[in-house]
Amino acid sequence: MNLTWFYFHCVLAIIILVKDYNGTLEESLDRFEKKIGLYTEPDTTDTETPPYYIPPIDDGIPIDSSMAKK
Repeated sequence: MNLTWFYFHCVLAIIILVKDYNGTLEESLDRFEKKIGLYTEPDTTDTETPPYYIPPIDDGIPIDSSMAKK
């Protein structure tokens, strides 16, 4: 039985774990994403509020809560 894929996955998992432990995994993944064209800039927005807010509609119809679990 060919165990090449098994050993490949084991080595790849060890590399990922070591790079994550050393704190260099994120930079390596960013460089890889840039190389294949998938990189997007990180979100740097400072606000936590959405750009607009739509309040719930109050149409005067009572809410049926008899189906709610107790």
